[in-house]
Amino acid sequence: MIPVKLTLEGIYSYRERQTIDFTRLTGAKLFGIFGPVGSGKSTILEAMIYVLYGTIDRLNTEVKYNLMNLQVDRLFVDFEFVAGREGRRYRASVESKRNRKNFTDVSSPKFNYYFEEKGEWHPFTREGLIGVIGLTVQNFKRVVIIPQGKFQDFLMLRDKERTEMMMELFGDLRQYDLSESVTTLETETRQQVTDFRGRIVGLGEVAPETIQEKREKREELKTEEERLKEEIREILSREEKLKTTKLLLDELAVKKETERQLVDMQPEMERLQAELTEYEFCLQHFQQPVGNLEDLQHRSGEVRLALENLRKIGEENKEILLSFMKNFEVLQERYGEKEEIRKRMERVDAFIRRLEVERECRDLEGRKAKGEEIVVKTRQEIEKRQEESKREKKELEELIRVIPDMRVLSDIREWFTVRQHLLTDREKDGKEKKKIEKEKEELIGEYIALRKKYTVIQHLEKVEGEVWLKVCREQTESVAERLKFLRKEALRLGTRECLATFAMELSEGTPCPLCGALSHPYPMHAEDVEGDVKENTDLIVQLENEEKELSVLTSRLTLLNERYRICREREDQLEAAMKETEEAMKKHSDLFGWKTYSPECPEKVEEEMKRAAEMKVRRERQEGRIARTGEQIELQRENLEKYRLRLDEIDRLLAQRRAQVELLAVQIEGLDTERYESYGLEQLNKVLTDGNRELEKLEKDYAGAVEKRREMELENRKLEGNIEEKEREFIRLRREEESVRKQLGSLLKGTDYSGIEPVKEVLKKKIHIRESHEKINRYNQQLHAVRLRRIELENLLKDVVYDEDQYMTLQKEISAKQFRKRELVAELGALDNHISDLEKRYASLLEIRKELTVLEERLQNLQLLKGLFRGNDFVKFVSSIYLQNLCNAANERFFRMTRQRLKLELSEDNDFLVRDFMNEGRTRSARTLSGGQIFQASLSLALALTDNIRHLSGCKQNFFFLDEGFGSLDKESLSVVFDTLKALRDENRIVGLISHVEEMQQEVPACIQVENTSERGTIVTQK
Repeated sequence: MIPVKLTLEGIYSYRERQTIDFTRLTGAKLFGIFGPVGSGKSTILEAMIYVLYGTIDRLNTEVKYNLMNLQVDRLFVDFEFVAGREGRRYRASVESKRNRKNFTDVSSPKFNYYFEEKGEWHPFTREGLIGVIGLTVQNFKRVVIIPQGKFQDFLMLRDKERTEMMMELFGDLRQYDLSESVTTLETETRQQVTDFRGRIVGLGEVAPETIQEKREKREELKTEEERLKEEIREILSREEKLKTTKLLLDELAVKKETERQLVDMQPEMERLQAELTEYEFCLQHFQQPVGNLEDLQHRSGEVRLALENLRKIGEENKEILLSFMKNFEVLQERYGEKEEIRKRMERVDAFIRRLEVERECRDLEGRKAKGEEIVVKTRQEIEKRQEESKREKKELEELIRVIPDMRVLSDIREWFTVRQHLLTDREKDGKEKKKIEKEKEELIGEYIALRKKYTVIQHLEKVEGEVWLKVCREQTESVAERLKFLRKEALRLGTRECLATFAMELSEGTPCPLCGALSHPYPMHAEDVEGDVKENTDLIVQLENEEKELSVLTSRLTLLNERYRICREREDQLEAAMKETEEAMKKHSDLFGWKTYSPECPEKVEEEMKRAAEMKVRRERQEGRIARTGEQIELQRENLEKYRLRLDEIDRLLAQRRAQVELLAVQIEGLDTERYESYGLEQLNKVLTDGNRELEKLEKDYAGAVEKRREMELENRKLEGNIEEKEREFIRLRREEESVRKQLGSLLKGTDYSGIEPVKEVLKKKIHIRESHEKINRYNQQLHAVRLRRIELENLLKDVVYDEDQYMTLQKEISAKQFRKRELVAELGALDNHISDLEKRYASLLEIRKELTVLEERLQNLQLLKGLFRGNDFVKFVSSIYLQNLCNAANERFFRMTRQRLKLELSEDNDFLVRDFMNEGRTRSARTLSGGQIFQASLSLALALTDNIRHLSGCKQNFFFLDEGFGSLDKESLSVVFDTLKALRDENRIVGLISHVEEMQQEVPACIQVENTSERGTIVTQK
């Protein structure tokens, strides 16, 4: 993964949006992120991890709240980078916002992922993006951000602690910690053995002979059961015939009894028929007129009662209205005094306001006196600060006079830096020239090897690649022409061979398939063609092989010529570059024109730079003090102006309040002020409130009384109208009732009824007509059916004889045999269950004993493994293999970094040793290394680890950050550090440094500066 661009906003100390363009930084191969402690350097790395994986190690679960800067309402991170084997560009962003109404409420972060294709961004997923990177978040922090300090601890740890740390870094080591697993398996297996033995005891002893005896007993019982079933079937047949006869006799007795009962019910059925006929007549002719008469009588009674109630309510309402009008007249008189009460309350209100304004005047006069005292003190303080500022400025002028010229020192230091770069370039050019000469010799060797291998160029003595290639191409063209000719010849010979085949099949008198001739005097013979075909085929195969060999030779010569040409071009470019470097060295030496300094003594310049930096710090502190003093003076001047303006405002307010007092004195004329002089403001406000309430209540009571009078008058008029309506309705109902009576008198004429009352009695019976008809019909049908069945049964039983004793004897015999059958079934069921239980127990015993044998063997093996895995011996053994591989990989760099002087090794206790080749190759503890050597060893181990993790994860990235405490290293150690880091550039690695040490900026070709300001938060500047 290679970063391209990172945008930060609202995260930690980054208040404003800051964008970091990594293009120039990664192009320099070695770059730095510098700034003071707490400026926000590490936030850059944490933002990358957060936007990619959504996690922050040093925060709790409330990441979305704690991550956002407290002075902003939005967090935004956008990260672009190149990753994957295809080198495609990807983008990850995250955004969350703060609720403006609830400061602690921060929305859940919204993550978005994209990939670029044809200049456009397309949506992607986090899982897909992590798959492209090829690293989990843990491995990403081990590969991209190297924790060097942790590996220094790793170098110094003892065996036990180092093994635990290896298990943390290499998670697959935990699979070799098998002690607990084996112990658990042993306990489980032991418990299973105990369980199986207990199950064997619980099943008891089961013999195969016992099972066979029970099976024979079951067969005997089944034979007896079949015999008994046959006897029961014969007896049941005889019993069924007697039972049928007995049922018919019982039914005949029942039918006779039923017929007698039905005959006894005949008078009741005749009476029901007469009542039903009379009820149907009255229902048809009298039901509606009688119902109308009763309804009219009921309604007229209700109207009469309602009319009496309305007349009574009317008398009561008149009395209530007379009483209300007396009270209304008294209230109307009080309502006429309303204006006098209102004027008195307005004067009381003005009196209260005058008292409040007079109190404000007294407060303003007190504040004015205090303000005048503060103004005097402030003026004295300003004069004191001005004297102090003059003294500080004089000290600053003296300090500026003795500070060395930083511009001159910077120019001299730049001269030395350029000179060092030129010397480095000259040394690199010399190494590159030797490398090119070696490559040329190797290429000449390859040319000679080709000449020995291929005969086509063996006659060419001088090594000239283009000439050799031309010869190969000419030979290739010649072989191609010959092949073309031979293939045409092969086609011709193939035609002749086919004709010879046809000729072999010809016979005299048979038509030729080609020309149709019947006579064939001179047929072609196959032996005339076969020899030519074989010779032609052999030549084609030989030439095709020669053509393939020439094609391979042409390709190799083309590639070799191109490599030789590139080597020559590099040699020409290098010679030109070396010439330019020598000229630049000469010109640069002529530029040194500082007489007080020597071109061979850069240490003096460094000392002056250090002294100038110290004096610069003193100057900045002095300027800061002067600035703070000036700010204090300015602040006090501003305060003085504020105090003066506030005094003017108090004078203006005081004049306004005094004018208000005079105006309010006019407004309270006519008020008995002597009465209220002794009242406090609270009592006066109560008087005002009570008076206003009295006015409000009077207006409300009067308005309510007027409205109530109107409602009562309206209610009386409405009541009178209802009484008139009810009187008219009562008269109408009495007339309709008289008309219905006349109609009923006409209907009664010609009937046996003397009046309307007997008719009402009949209608009151409420007979169910349909049910009564059905009851009568059912009676007649049932009587007829019973008589027919009785006659039928008498005919069937005319000559039949039934013996009750014989029937009872059969019943007893059947019961006895069925009881015995049930006993047999129960015995067979119990025997079957017992046999099945024995068989299952016997099978279970065989299976359990088989499994128990396996478990006992497994328990023995586990006990043996438990002894092998006791403690962490096996993990230590595997860990030592990991450590040895890690040590071997680290030595590839550490041995080279120390100029073949030191090499890392492992002791028998897995402790790190150093083999010192400057002291006869003896070993010593890694703890005896110097600071710079410890850094080299730790970095070598760290890089070996990253290579290992990249190999395991399949990641191909060659970019990482190094976040290390460089401030704790001395000058010599820092020099070793940079020699090491510069060497990494030759391995095509891109290295990013994070530090607060300013001196390191001079050694880094590209960097960014991070500064945390109080006004804008963290600001990022690229240099």
